Amino acid sequence: MMIAKMMMKRIVPMIATVRRSPILRRPDEYGMQFEDISFTSTDGIVLEGWYMPAKNASDKIVICNHFSPGNRYGYAGHIKPWTNAGGFEVNFLPKYKALTDAGYNVLAYDLRNHGFSAPAQSNAYNPSLFEYKDVIGSLNYVKQREDTKHMDIHLHSMCLGGNSTLVAMKKHPEAFEGVKSMMLIQPISGEAIVKKLCKNMYLGKSGEKAFEEVYREQFGFRIEDSSPIIDAKYIKVPTFVTQVRADKATFPDDVQAIYDAIEVTDKKLYWIEGTSQRFHGYTYYSEHPEQMLDWYNKH
Repeated sequence: MMIAKMMMKRIVPMIATVRRSPILRRPDEYGMQFEDISFTSTDGIVLEGWYMPAKNASDKIVICNHFSPGNRYGYAGHIKPWTNAGGFEVNFLPKYKALTDAGYNVLAYDLRNHGFSAPAQSNAYNPSLFEYKDVIGSLNYVKQREDTKHMDIHLHSMCLGGNSTLVAMKKHPEAFEGVKSMMLIQPISGEAIVKKLCKNMYLGKSGEKAFEEVYREQFGFRIEDSSPIIDAKYIKVPTFVTQVRADKATFPDDVQAIYDAIEVTDKKLYWIEGTSQRFHGYTYYSEHPEQMLDWYNKH
């Protein structure tokens, strides 16, 4: 246990805090019009983003909530020092182009501590305490902006953005009234992250216990603060879940349990095969937008 705790004192800060990555690309490089925007989270944190209008006038909008440590652009995983997640780039711009060409306005923004958004909580993230407020802030922005307030809203929520969306649904269900559908890409339980980490390090239960202790001592957080299996029952909109089946960072049973906990009847689960790289789940719809477009068009 002593050795495990010493190891976790180095590992926990690496997992619990955000290392910002650059915004390498912009929508105009892909032929899209865009507007640099900013709005506030419900606790006043200033969030930066892009508003990309549909190619032709439209009354539909997709709000994109990204994964960590990425941002609204994706993730510069092909350049140092961000090459530790497979060594390839995650680029969301082709996905946004597919959406705007198909008649969807797009709002993509940076969660706190990511991209160009303001720092908060000493760069620590916790969807149960912080980022869910950013999700609600993005909904408030769309509902208050003159040219978007009457639009049908769809959600595109990934990993941290996905977990945060579920927390927001639990704490503030009224904010999601009228939302037409959601894509939930690679939600993940804190317990699954820690179990997989400790399994890979051959630390087992002692490692899990040490992680929880250090997590509380250094940040005041709990592993259970990321619990989408519990939060999934608060989903009230049609939901399409996507996950890399052989993801090295988690277990397929975790995502299956999240999906099973969704109580709406209009739901779908798609497993990405042929890779063990988690970040391929984030590149998938930039490379294969067909199912994404079919889902939003259906709703």
